[in-house]
Amino acid sequence: MRKLLTLADREEISRGLAAGRRLCDIAAVVGRDRSVISREVARHGGRAGYRAGPAEEAARVGRSRPKMFAVDRSPRLREVVTGLLQIGWSPASIAGRLPRLYPTDETYRVSHEAIYQWVYATPVSTLARELIALRTRRTARRGGGRPPSAPRIVEPTYIDERPTEAEGRAVPGH
Repeated sequence: MRKLLTLADREEISRGLAAGRRLCDIAAVVGRDRSVISREVARHGGRAGYRAGPAEEAARVGRSRPKMFAVDRSPRLREVVTGLLQIGWSPASIAGRLPRLYPTDETYRVSHEAIYQWVYATPVSTLARELIALRTRRTARRGGGRPPSAPRIVEPTYIDERPTEAEGRAVPGH
């Protein structure tokens, strides 16, 4: 199980950065791998902007459940996605087109899988009321079937039962 960084760990990271110490030295003090410290610092403001309190709060919010769907995080994104689904676009087409339509706005970045999850999690009555439908008209995902099992060998010949002439391996093929 992964050990989460605590507020005390984050304060130690903040003090180390303020003192100008290297990430590997801070990692040794905290007792974590250098890559963990590096990701933590990069994720929360870099060397110049890292603060323990805001980093702890951001991590707490990131761990909270249930998570909001990506499409629901921004009302503008939800409006655009809904509009494109209403006119028959597929989630993959929407996800590919959004960065081209809004190249400078990061709030319009969403994957096709996130759109599918949002559609399938939305109640059918809400989808019908808002005239949202996938091109397949499915309202729930179909489960993937199990792959067929490997064929069984009928009457196997075990290595203990091989003929005695194969024991010497004098003939090629034995």
